Amino acid sequence: MDLLNLNSFLKMGYFLNYQNPTITIDVSGVNKTLYRDLDEDALTQMGIQLFREAIEADFETNRLHVVPISGGFDSRAILSMLLEFTEARNIATYTFGTPGTFDYDIGNLVAATAGTQHTTFPMIDYLYTMGELLDLSKRFQHQTALFFHPPVWEFDKRFKDHVIWSGYVGGPTTGSATPKNPSVRLEDAKDRFLNRAPIRSDMLLSCPRAELYPLIDWDGFDYHHLSFEEQLDFRNRQMKYIAPQLLYPDYEYKTPFLYPAFFNFMLSLPDTYRRSQYLYGKMFLQHFPHLFLLRTKKNGGLPLKAGPIRRMGRAVRIRMQREINKRLPAVINPSLNYLDFEWGLRRRSDLRNIVHDNIMDLKSRKLIDWIDFDALWNEHMEKKKAHAAALMILASVEIHLKAGLVLS
Repeated sequence: MDLLNLNSFLKMGYFLNYQNPTITIDVSGVNKTLYRDLDEDALTQMGIQLFREAIEADFETNRLHVVPISGGFDSRAILSMLLEFTEARNIATYTFGTPGTFDYDIGNLVAATAGTQHTTFPMIDYLYTMGELLDLSKRFQHQTALFFHPPVWEFDKRFKDHVIWSGYVGGPTTGSATPKNPSVRLEDAKDRFLNRAPIRSDMLLSCPRAELYPLIDWDGFDYHHLSFEEQLDFRNRQMKYIAPQLLYPDYEYKTPFLYPAFFNFMLSLPDTYRRSQYLYGKMFLQHFPHLFLLRTKKNGGLPLKAGPIRRMGRAVRIRMQREINKRLPAVINPSLNYLDFEWGLRRRSDLRNIVHDNIMDLKSRKLIDWIDFDALWNEHMEKKKAHAAALMILASVEIHLKAGLVLS
């Protein structure tokens, strides 16, 4: 690991100089001319049929099936289609996160409506331990930031012999990364890509961020074929960040969104159908209204059919909750994933002690000597600034080193 690659971890929360040994995402079958003359209804029917084929291709009878359920579309789409192949009692689902957030509450609602064998994991009850984080570092191949994970060891007990249906790459496949104004230059797209980093700041870098550009892979296609933004998302964020955190070793995963016929179809659609996952939402709302008329995280916790006035009111309410949450942790930010780490570092001894001890150990290595570790910690703990993401990324570097990450 050289200094530039270390900087990529500090900026992105994962190492950019990484080649995933298990996952391949092939966009060479995308052809933007194929479907431009078909009408919306025909495309809707074609899309749902191809997704049915994706599930059928991997479905096995007499197996135990697991679907992780959140507040979004992808897990709900998989569950909806699986219910055409087996009964709800043959499907286990689980939801984790903070009660009062979209992912947690809506995930539980979807499972209850579907009637699956459901388990909830409230992360407010989960205690971080150093032993588990060291184990997780190895499972993640020392590749990504830690702390942003469900209780994997509970899964080992419950689901090790199950088939797990993952929504991996569901969002970018169906249009979540399709830009309204795609970049015409690769360098501009790379700059946009770096802006999507978890820290959203250059505060930890020891180099100009443009020096990270060579570490960002892309597929080499002309941007009129597939936007630079989407290529960068697949080749970097999905393969280097999402996959190591989502697809654990020694589990059997099914990834229907990578089914070639469906994958190529969705990416070949005209961008007007892809942006904001327009056609994807229509496909499942039309064919599986039982679950897709429920609330969704995508729409601010409202159903997809909510009108503009309700959506506007909900957006204002969420902004207010976010602002109040900065001062009062009892007011939950409903958009949170996992935990409220800003407050968690200040109020939870398990999280605070592990992060503090590890950043101090990292400081003593003098590996990242351009950062004032004490100032970063004190500013956060004294509520002068919010540094949770930066502190947890620094702690992750140290835990990876302790778990066997080799410095070159």
